[in-house]
Amino acid sequence: MDATQQDPGPSMGVTAHGRLDPDLCLATLAAHAIPGVDERVGAEHRRPVRLHGRVVPLGLRFTPGQVLVRCLDAPLPVADEPALAALVRRWFGLDEDLEPVNAHLARDPLLAPLVARRPALRRIGYPDPFEAAATTVLGQQVSVAAMRTFAGRLVAGWGGDAGPGLRTFPPADVVARIPEDELQAAVGLTRARTRTVLAVARAFVEAGPAADGALPLTRGQLLALPGIGPWSADYLDVRARLDPDAFAAGDLVLRRALGRISAREAEARAEAWRPYRAQALFHLWSQEAYAA
Repeated sequence: MDATQQDPGPSMGVTAHGRLDPDLCLATLAAHAIPGVDERVGAEHRRPVRLHGRVVPLGLRFTPGQVLVRCLDAPLPVADEPALAALVRRWFGLDEDLEPVNAHLARDPLLAPLVARRPALRRIGYPDPFEAAATTVLGQQVSVAAMRTFAGRLVAGWGGDAGPGLRTFPPADVVARIPEDELQAAVGLTRARTRTVLAVARAFVEAGPAADGALPLTRGQLLALPGIGPWSADYLDVRARLDPDAFAAGDLVLRRALGRISAREAEARAEAWRPYRAQALFHLWSQEAYAA
């Protein structure tokens, strides 16, 4: 049966600590959706995740207080529910208490109207740390749309079947074995970017998986890889490591939101937002992307 024709199965509700912004969750997922991996069907976002070493295709719906999760191909075993709930809680920042964060950021005249407009904004990460790192490299110095195109080509070439109309993002051990020339030609990358993707994949394989789906490489290990600079490390601190005070001062969208200032000026401007600079960054990103 085609994924768009499936009857909704039973959902598991994963409750947020406080409010959740359903529209913003869907918009953020859509903005970074990878062709073949992510699919929007009505109010449901669909994509596979890896759970206990196997691929599970999920349907995600959002309410003002919960993420509703269902498996698309078969009922989820009860024993797997805690692991899936933990993955979803981390992915969508559901454990964070937004009240002190909002109160602190609302003292800033620039952020106050953004916090008032989106008081339930949460920092959204990734379901898989290697996907986060690989797509960050693919997105260096190009638009989000270009990153999605590159990632879609990578998935088309080396992703696996994930059930109803979906494919997996290829894991690090698969990417690490791709011949350099073949990867460059298939994805359309520069030689230097191709080598960075392969270096990241090999570093992930060497490091092995981290506990609780965390990023297995330290900031220093990332910066030691060819082609990984401060912006990539900062972005991964924000989106994959989920450090609440991480900040990507060199990010072009951020600097545009702050009036096209320099990275040094952005770093200084953000001092007032500590220890919640990552939340401030998400507010500014969201304002630039979803200003309507």
